[in-house]
Amino acid sequence: MQFVSGHRTGSWRRPAVVAVFAFVAFLAIGARCIDRTSERVDSSGYTHISGEMVNDTNIQGKQIMLRARLLDGQGNVVAQKDGPTCPPDAQPNQQTMFDLRFDNPNVPPHASYDVRPISGITLPQPLPRPQVVVLQTAAVRYETNPPFSDLTNKDVLFAFNIRNQSDQSYSGIQGCTAVYDQSGNIVFGSSDELTQQSANGAPEPATLGPQNLVSVFMEAKDVPVGPVQVRAWLWFGPKGAPTSSVQFISTPFITIQTIP
Repeated sequence: MQFVSGHRTGSWRRPAVVAVFAFVAFLAIGARCIDRTSERVDSSGYTHISGEMVNDTNIQGKQIMLRARLLDGQGNVVAQKDGPTCPPDAQPNQQTMFDLRFDNPNVPPHASYDVRPISGITLPQPLPRPQVVVLQTAAVRYETNPPFSDLTNKDVLFAFNIRNQSDQSYSGIQGCTAVYDQSGNIVFGSSDELTQQSANGAPEPATLGPQNLVSVFMEAKDVPVGPVQVRAWLWFGPKGAPTSSVQFISTPFITIQTIP
């Protein structure tokens, strides 16, 4: 098995690696690529490993779990963290993101890290399309006077105009965001439930009614200043759900706009 690894010097090795996915019933879902990885320590002292997982097959997977390890100079494991991709499903010929935060702050000194897929479930066919279209996207950092009371100038507000073209209603809409540096690596990841404004202006969980157009929002906290290219994924299910009943939606790259 091959997997991606990186060193603390910041010169990450990003070859087009292929990992074999070990799945239930000994069924292999196919080739996987862990790429665009980076390591960071957040303001609370927690270490994160972020990156992309690319499904370069025609096979649908769900409930995808990854394992990140921090290694010393002899290759011994000094810390380990398991967690899902975001979204938690692997659609054919699509990529997802991950941001794995180790459980304890101030992890022991380490020389490198690696990330590999450890589990998932294959499906006989792709999940159905939700018949939902993202019409407009925006990512905004407010230096002063943010529109929501819990936003600061360290945060980014994402906004999406979404049209539900189906005859069913969707509630429980989850969002994943990834920030890319100039080298194309993911240097920050975030996930949260999307909200919309209620009639009295307060945020509430987003709901897409049948044949309806809505504006929905998501906040990303403590987004690093400097990188401005971001992508977002929207998926449908309760917060923390291990899978979705329909396919996720991904956006093109979005540029963070700064408003004085």
